[in-house]
Amino acid sequence: FGRSSRPSFSNEAVEAETQLVRSVEEWRREMQLEKFVLLGHSMGGFLAASYAIRYPDRVKHLILADPWGFPEKPADAHSRYQVPFWVKAIAYVIQPLNPLWAVRVAGPF
Repeated sequence: FGRSSRPSFSNEAVEAETQLVRSVEEWRREMQLEKFVLLGHSMGGFLAASYAIRYPDRVKHLILADPWGFPEKPADAHSRYQVPFWVKAIAYVIQPLNPLWAVRVAGPF
């Protein structure tokens, strides 16, 4: 904890997905794997499926354990929900924080 990289990801869903899939491909090249068994759980299942779609010739077997994805946002979603300004302000302030932010701030011991 505290020494991992902190890449900046796009706020656009498609671009963020592309960045994450690209990072898996960079890892595969670094490990010098021709084909490999890819297992993804939960959101990792979503990303593993995205990787397998983009690079099918590099995945020997794909295992999806309780995968999920994000549905497209409905066109009228913005008008259906009226979020109070104070909630938006709090969300904006804490948005960049990772769930382990306190551990990272503490740094290695």
